[in-house]
Amino acid sequence: MNTVFFLKTRSIRSILIGCLLVLTAIPALADGDQPIEALQKGVEAGFRILKDPEFGDAKRKDDQQQKLRIILQQLFDFREFSRRVLASNWKIFTPSQREEFVRVFTEFLGKFYLGKLQEKYKDERLIYVGQEMISVTRALVNIKVVWKGQKIPVDLRMIKRKGLWKVYDIQVLGISAVRNYRAQFQSILRKETPGQVIERLKQKIEQIEQKHRGGRRFKIFFANMNKYCYLTSLNAIPMAT
Repeated sequence: MNTVFFLKTRSIRSILIGCLLVLTAIPALADGDQPIEALQKGVEAGFRILKDPEFGDAKRKDDQQQKLRIILQQLFDFREFSRRVLASNWKIFTPSQREEFVRVFTEFLGKFYLGKLQEKYKDERLIYVGQEMISVTRALVNIKVVWKGQKIPVDLRMIKRKGLWKVYDIQVLGISAVRNYRAQFQSILRKETPGQVIERLKQKIEQIEQKHRGGRRFKIFFANMNKYCYLTSLNAIPMAT
């Protein structure tokens, strides 16, 4: 495979998954809602947060991400996603390790994808194609994401729990998020214990936070310098006598 194309598609998948995690997130749903209707209802709320000028200031990006994270938790079933990612390795984690893995993996996914979404989102929109009811509690929803003039097909696998439809897998450009992470963790768990895997995730979170703090400081400094230069240029204008 062409290396440039591979890297480009990886970047596209990261942005699209982040976009979908938020734009399909919804508040509590009525029992009568169809999966595709639930997704449509969530788009508006996600767009409002992403486009809200209140969060245009670099200092407010943390607040914006927190709001996005709350919405994300309402739809995506991170426990189901984590269980499917670990697959047969789920049983080698103790009950307490499973809970910690779900918590830490959820935090990692949120910080990684939401950070990319905040940085890269450029008014992408969704086209709802259709849905297939696999059972009364499972569905496959087909949509397309309009990204830079392209219509990219995306499949979302959903499960109904306590009257709410939740996403547990996203397939973008033929790549399933569950299968992608499953392959990575299977490789890691051949060499590391569950405890070491959890610690590895914590280190990844710290790296993301450090990068975010550095980028935020630069943006704030740059914004302040622009403001300073603008005010200085105004002061330099000769006053009429």
